Amino acid sequence: MVEDLSLLARLRVLARNGELSLPPPGAGSTGARHTRLFEFGRMDLSLARLAEAHTDALAIFAEAGHLVPAGRLYGVWAADGPGSQLSVSRGDGAGRIRLDGTKRYCSGAQLLDAALITAHEGGHIVLLNVPLDAAGVTVNASEWVAPAFADTNTAAVTFENVELTEGALVGPADWYLTRPGFWHGALGPAACWAGGAAGLVDAARALNKRDPHARAQVGALEALEWGLRAVLEQAAREIDSDPADTTLSARRRALMARHLIERMCTDVLDRFGRATGPQLLAFDAHVAQRYAELTLYIRQCHAERDLAQIPC
Repeated sequence: MVEDLSLLARLRVLARNGELSLPPPGAGSTGARHTRLFEFGRMDLSLARLAEAHTDALAIFAEAGHLVPAGRLYGVWAADGPGSQLSVSRGDGAGRIRLDGTKRYCSGAQLLDAALITAHEGGHIVLLNVPLDAAGVTVNASEWVAPAFADTNTAAVTFENVELTEGALVGPADWYLTRPGFWHGALGPAACWAGGAAGLVDAARALNKRDPHARAQVGALEALEWGLRAVLEQAAREIDSDPADTTLSARRRALMARHLIERMCTDVLDRFGRATGPQLLAFDAHVAQRYAELTLYIRQCHAERDLAQIPC
């Protein structure tokens, strides 16, 4: 059974079977892409977190017109902030560049083969294809203390005088943030959040509905699952109707959809305990892990900082 394998082995099985080769966002089948990511989340949120990043990397390669490296598992490490920023400088040799700094929130740091990584160069953002076995790459997994997503090997990764060629650049300067796929692809993690919530709905539904109050909560959970699917389907239709959109409308749609999904996931977390009591959270390790991971995963939604960007 695939479920009995390690997380890395499961990812490699999915990749080998072609199950991580999803339609890129905006190519006419964005709904199918969202559905598959939703099902990854419903299956296992740790798996979904890494699978979504790999499928995002494949979509980025395709959008940039780059050949997709075969047989390699990718992450996308783009989180910037205090203590999480890389810089690029030109090396001594012709066509050589150097990468320095530390990037945090690097999921799959000791599991993946390579990552697409954002870095700063001369006031611009560049995207680099970096093999994780390169000299000068050091992983520090000690910062991540939460049991949620422990299997994803999320870590801080330091790059010290890592030498790359110009061929490591994916797209021109600032392309990563300005391409159409940036905001279209922002629904990928949200689809995984929604699937993770649906897994909790499954668990609540499977319990014996002991009284009308529990039944009412399960009914509310089922309505929330329907709503999660509806938001993803509507967003997919709009993306496919204007795949080249890089205007404010693409950003607004992504931020509104992510907000709605985060709010519905939060409601699922609340209603799940009301529907089931402490039983599953205390005695079912899989459910307890999913609950903790969904709570953490939806924090990728930037709350009021995102909401403030919605009005035109």
